[in-house]
Formats: sequence, C-alpha cells, structure tokens
Amino acid sequence: MKKLIVILVLILSIVGFSKYQNTAINYLKYLYSNKYDKAIDMSTEIMKKQLPESKLKQTWETIEKAYGKFQGMEKIDFTKNGEYEVYIITSNFEKTKLSIIISVDKNGKIAGLFFNQAKNYVYNNPSYVDTSKFNEIDITLGEKWKLNGKLTVPNRKETFPAIILVHGSGPNDMDETIGPNKPFKDLAYGLSSNNIVVLRYDKRTKVYGDKMSKITLNDEVFEDVNYAIKYLSKLYYVDKIYILGHSLGGYLAPYIAKNNERISGIILMAAPARQLEELTIEQLEYLKKFEDAENIKVYDIIIEQLKKTRNNELDNNVNVLGAPVYYYKELREYMPTKYLPDLNIPILILQGKRDYQVTKKDYDILKKYANNSKLYDDLNHLFIKGDGDPNPYEYYSEGHVDEKVIKDIVEWVKNN
Repeated sequence: MKKLIVILVLILSIVGFSKYQNTAINYLKYLYSNKYDKAIDMSTEIMKKQLPESKLKQTWETIEKAYGKFQGMEKIDFTKNGEYEVYIITSNFEKTKLSIIISVDKNGKIAGLFFNQAKNYVYNNPSYVDTSKFNEIDITLGEKWKLNGKLTVPNRKETFPAIILVHGSGPNDMDETIGPNKPFKDLAYGLSSNNIVVLRYDKRTKVYGDKMSKITLNDEVFEDVNYAIKYLSKLYYVDKIYILGHSLGGYLAPYIAKNNERISGIILMAAPARQLEELTIEQLEYLKKFEDAENIKVYDIIIEQLKKTRNNELDNNVNVLGAPVYYYKELREYMPTKYLPDLNIPILILQGKRDYQVTKKDYDILKKYANNSKLYDDLNHLFIKGDGDPNPYEYYSEGHVDEKVIKDIVEWVKNN
C-alpha cells in the first residue's frame, strides 16, 4: 500500500524505441510484492527453467537480506541489445541503491534478471544553461524552521527581476527532485542564464516533516514564501519580484500575490484550478489502466474515500492518501479562481498537454485570467518532453524542463 501511494503522488522520455517498459515495471512490482507466481507467468520458458518460482523467491529474499527492503524506484534507463529491450532500474533499498536489470524479448516476455551496484547519478546541465553567466549562492531562510536555499544571480552589474520558485505538493527539496529529474534546478539555471535572479529552497515538510505535529498551508507554504520575499526585497540588485508556482505552488500563487504588494507578477505552471479531491480521482481513474485487478480494487477504495472527503462525510483527522481531511478542506479556501479576478498584475499560465495530474481542464479555467498563456503539446507535468500516452513511470527517466518553457518565461518577464 505504501509503495502504491508513492507511485500515485509522483505525481518515459526514453532514448530509443521502448515498447515493453510497463512489462518490466510490472515484473519488478511482482518481485517486491512477493508475488513470485505472477512474475513467473511473465517469463520465457527458458527463464522459467533457469529461475523457477522457488529460486526466484530465494534470489529476491537474498537481495533484501543483504541490502534491506525495497524502498522504491529512482531512475529508469533503457537500451537495446539485439532483439531484447533492457531496462536498468535504479532502485533504493534500505541500505544502498541497486541497479535491477530486466531484459524483455520481442514477444514481451521476461528473459533476464540481474542486480548490480548502482552508479551515483550526476546532474547534467541542459543545453540552454550557461554557467559562466551567473553565480550560485547558498542562503538560509526562516527563523524557527531554518531552511537551506540557493540564489542564482546573473554576473552583470545591474538590477534584475527575481523569481521565487514555489514547490508542488509533498516534501520537495529545493530542486523539486523527482527520480533523476530536477525541474527547479533546470528553471533556476536556465532563467539565470538569461539575466533573472532565482531563489529556491528546501520545503519545510522535507526538512522538518517528522517534527510538525499539524501541518497547515501556512506552515507548509505561505510563511516560507514570505521569508523569501523579504530576503529578495533587501537585495539592492533586485527590482521586481515574481512568484513561479508549480502544481500546488501554482494553485496557491494567486493568494500569495493578493496578500503581498511586493509581487509584480505570477507564473502558474501546471496549476490546478479545481479541488484536490476532484483532480486526484481523475488521476486514479487514469492510472487504473496501468495496474492489475488487485491494485485496481485498492484504487477504487481510495476513490470512495476521496468522494466522501469531497462530500464532507469523513472526520477531519482521517487520513486520505497520506493527508488529513482537514488539509483538503483548507485547500478549498485557496481556490485560485477566488483571487485571480482581483489581481492587477501580469499573469502567465503554462500547461503541458501530456500532463495527466493537472489537465487541460484546469488550463482552460485559468487561462481567461491571464495576460498570456501557453499549452505545450508534448510536455508532461514536469514540463519535460515525451510522446504517446502519459506514463506514470516517466518521471524516473532523465530529462530537463524544455527550452521553449525557459524562453517563454524570459520573454514574458522582459515584456512586463
């Protein structure tokens, strides 16, 4: 159940032609769920003889005995070896990271399973970044809850516009790291390569989540954004301050701007326009097509809980998908459509058409409040390029925020 929830809230742009990615993922899911009989059913006849159910069980138990329990996937790489598709799945175990190498034959059958020590992932700058044009400075925000952050500052001696990056839901780090992807680092480096100061910081729930007894939106988001605004306001080389909110951050950005006159404009990237319950129900219905019958039943149970949450039929302290009911209720108070009509500042709406977490429905609601909006046909929730049906595991493949997103933000800031 825990791993299912992790998959759901995460909330493949693969090099080459990848046909059997879901096959490899499902095989791994059967292994860490101890459903060895189902894993065997997916295997070639040769594989069944070489690694029968008893030996497969022994192999997986030996791995977990040595390295601890499986914790989740971090990255997926893909290559071709003759007629075989080979998936290298970097996975977190309690004690270390391992590469789980799964081969799939041309008929979609599992033909190989190997384990190696995983290589450390190294972030590679996207092509649009020029690190000679800016400096990166370590900063600290907050008082009681001190947070590490980074400020990227263009090298030229003049005043600049500044952008604060506000995270999506969940305990994000300052780069909004998801698998091998770091969309906030891409944005910071790309924008600062184009004469824009960018401030990003670790989210409070990432650093102090286990010490926070009751999490409100003020604790999770608002207070630390205000610290960031105050920090930038004291810098002599910052002339205007913009808020760029991704997902949940975009949902809350209109309220932040409404209550702080220092904000000169807001950028909403993949921002919901509707209740969280409604969006999550849509996500779960979409994700069902990637699951087996057993997990679909779990999805249906969660959907019923979400419907009861939406209809105010559950106690405030009941947890639904890891969040208490009172959190869902509080979010409703900050619907962006309540605050956008009263804003007298420029608004930019950006949305990927391949985003199954926040969809074109939300974009169509929000764009009428903006002075500019962009819908990208080939980008997902992280604004990374892909094709075909959005896949719930594509966030595990390395990519970068698309250059056209960087260019559109830079142009919009210049025009405002």
